[in-house]
Amino acid sequence: MATTNIIFLDIPTVLQVPFSPNTWKVRLALNYKKIAYVTRWVETTDIASVCKSLGIPPTSTLPDGTPKYTLPALIDNTTSPPALLSDSTPIIEYLERTYPDPDSSRALCAPASRALHALFEYHIAHSITALLLPVMVMHTHDKKTQRDRVHFRKRTEAALGKKLEDIELRGKEREEHWKKIEDAFDLLATFMQAGGTTGELFTGSNLSLADCTLGGLLLAFRYISPDEAWINISTWNDGKWIRYMAALEKWMNVM
Repeated sequence: MATTNIIFLDIPTVLQVPFSPNTWKVRLALNYKKIAYVTRWVETTDIASVCKSLGIPPTSTLPDGTPKYTLPALIDNTTSPPALLSDSTPIIEYLERTYPDPDSSRALCAPASRALHALFEYHIAHSITALLLPVMVMHTHDKKTQRDRVHFRKRTEAALGKKLEDIELRGKEREEHWKKIEDAFDLLATFMQAGGTTGELFTGSNLSLADCTLGGLLLAFRYISPDEAWINISTWNDGKWIRYMAALEKWMNVM
């Protein structure tokens, strides 16, 4: 591994592993690039105060104009002054610039491919992630720490104007909603097949930013909802997503 002094901020859960798709996205990249780091666990309840105290920038602005702080975040004390970063894609782009692989074929996001990666991330966000809350809200709540359950309930119910239990779809509506998500994965599998590469990943056997994005999402499904979401996904596209996850296995270490 590269000689580095990096602190990676991630969110703890009641499980032995994290489940945020965005923090997994960066963790996969760190592991793939063999960059040494340590994890600092920060509950969602404390993200804003911790990031402010460390000088980590906000990722966006709330409707009332106040800064919004989210994880992942990364502190690279290898450099002087330390680099303080937030938001998954900018973090990965920083890692690529600062710790480039000598083999250019292993680049996660070559500069010429960044527009395509941005388009892919937009597609994932709008065709899959945007659909998840009605079938994942209680799974997500139950896997959070006790403090974060209170925070999650308060924040989500205030945003949507209803109780978590009323957000969750049931029965036929739930089945129909999962079918919409399956349709999005069908389209994704078709795109990947059109690439014509050998191996399960987007570019063959090497990881890309697109794989970090999709891999983080699939890991969230597997850990948040192993008894529903992951069972569903495992049956889609002739087992494509089981094979895909197996290809990512070597980069799933939590350090």
